[in-house]
Amino acid sequence: MTIAELVTVIAALVIIARIITFRRNGSRYRPGVAFLAWLAVAACTWIAVRIIAAGEPEAWWLALVLAALAALVLRCRGNLAHIFSHRPRRRH
Repeated sequence: MTIAELVTVIAALVIIARIITFRRNGSRYRPGVAFLAWLAVAACTWIAVRIIAAGEPEAWWLALVLAALAALVLRCRGNLAHIFSHRPRRRH
């Protein structure tokens, strides 16, 4: 497994874990964002399984995109609606 593949798998697993462990805590349910979260988990799972099973794809651009997305998901605590909102996020 190359460095690019390792970074891609780790970033995909971080995205999956953070989205799955997200707790709404009274925030509004949005079906579109929920579908987007499901789609992100499904895509990241498919990418991670494909790399682990077949060893492909070896692409640095995919590793960088998933690492950036993982950083965004961690920053917004798994709430994908905060990534796409135009309002500044409040600190608690």
